[in-house]
Amino acid sequence: MHARRTTLIAAAAAAAFTLAGCSAASPSALPADGEDGGSLVVYAPMDDARIDFVTEQAKEDLGIELTIVGGGGGDLATRLEAEKNNAQADVVVGLGESLLNRLDAQDMFDHYTPAWADLIPEQFRDDDAGFSLFTQTPIVIGYDTAHLGNAEAPDAWLDLAAPEYAEKFVFPATTGQTGQAAIVGILWRYADPETGEVSPEGWDALAAILQNAKQLSDGQQFDWDWVASGELPVVVNWLGGVQIGADDNDLDIAVVDTDGGTPFVSTGVAIVNGTDRAEQAQRFLDWFGSADFQVAYVEATHNDTPLNSDAVARLPEAAAALDSLTKQDIDWSVVTPHLTEWMQKVQLEILG
Repeated sequence: MHARRTTLIAAAAAAAFTLAGCSAASPSALPADGEDGGSLVVYAPMDDARIDFVTEQAKEDLGIELTIVGGGGGDLATRLEAEKNNAQADVVVGLGESLLNRLDAQDMFDHYTPAWADLIPEQFRDDDAGFSLFTQTPIVIGYDTAHLGNAEAPDAWLDLAAPEYAEKFVFPATTGQTGQAAIVGILWRYADPETGEVSPEGWDALAAILQNAKQLSDGQQFDWDWVASGELPVVVNWLGGVQIGADDNDLDIAVVDTDGGTPFVSTGVAIVNGTDRAEQAQRFLDWFGSADFQVAYVEATHNDTPLNSDAVARLPEAAAALDSLTKQDIDWSVVTPHLTEWMQKVQLEILG
């Protein structure tokens, strides 16, 4: 039996999301007349559209000049570790929970409780953590309905190893947190939930999927024209990325509610230990996770669905998209100590 699916139609999705045309924060967030709000360096796995939106809104709402350093989540985490004794970033935004736990274990964050913390569901809060979670992000399989029918599309992550999908999809880069979360979702099916030990069958299953994917050459970027042409009718990405690709390329992409569940990643925000801009950083966190800004951010960029309950209430389409997917039960506290080792094994033994 085929899994339940939610179809994302570009035109309909575009109509549901209206670009924010006014300031996202309340007037009280603004500095006094003539006052400079300061500057911050932010490390965040954002694309150019998000960088532009956040930078412009922070200047408009807070008077703060942002320098946002983008890149893959794994690469940014490694950079933060390398800079531990000479911090270059003031704030980290959008790293996944596993990466945040890895950095927090090294005492790399200056603990701060944002003004919106009480609006985050209790299961996503940890008073002992040096970071605050603010979104949840499904990592999904989608397919272009113009080139694949319901009966022809994959039902489950493990289906991606089947011959009919050979070179019909690109697996996200394993240096980024989208690819890493997808890998964790596959391996977790074969892992001891207490120790995180993965069986040989699990590694074989992951290898079969990765080796079945279309391989990109060094520096080659994913091209949505491959999807539109039918060359790559299957898409593996985070949900917002699928929505953006569908909108930008006028595609009808259906998202699979996979057998065995969809891996969800919670992302967070934190102040970096060693910053000399703590006051600006705190103001930024209070603003960034607020319902007003998060609603504007999602409406403008298709960013991940916030955890802030006030924001979710104002984003019914985004909330419905999450509700249409069965969340895979992954214990990230067990995964975190193994993540570096798993990624090294993938790079060295599977991808070579």
